[in-house]
Amino acid sequence: MTEFLGLIGSCARTQERNASSELYYLLTELLGYQNVDVYPDSAISGLFITKFEQDPASTLQSIEEEIKKDKAVLQYTLKLVPTQYRVATTLENMREITKKFSTKINEDETWRVNLRRRHSQFSRNEIITNVADEINIGKVMLDNPQHYIIVEILGKWTYLSMSPVAELSISQDEDSALEDDFRF
Repeated sequence: MTEFLGLIGSCARTQERNASSELYYLLTELLGYQNVDVYPDSAISGLFITKFEQDPASTLQSIEEEIKKDKAVLQYTLKLVPTQYRVATTLENMREITKKFSTKINEDETWRVNLRRRHSQFSRNEIITNVADEINIGKVMLDNPQHYIIVEILGKWTYLSMSPVAELSISQDEDSALEDDFRF
């Protein structure tokens, strides 16, 4: 079980290098992060992985602030998901990390499991059941929980995190640009 602070990003297929470059620039030049590694996932088109030393949830907030200042700062990136751990894809490894997360949930707090799986032999229900069974505190809430237990399976690797935000979706406001160009 390896701590892996970072983000999983998605973009249009074939745009992984462009998205990786713009996120690297944002993190290093605009946010001043050191020791940043951003690279396309060679096995899955449209995904890229980012690793750094800062808290992923706080990083998402900082990225959102940068986007508010300049919407063009991320032109290729569509979505960013926080990660805290990377493990080999086994149900046992997922349960072990989830045990760590469950110690951070209080009795009166709410949580949910967010799962995305790509190239996985495990069924959705099998994964969610195994992960959720390790959390014996708090209450499951599907809408606006206080904690998201995020499970991202990318073939042989699974990325997990517990975060107050599940993801940051970057809207590419092309419709408004088209309206400006085509006025009658």
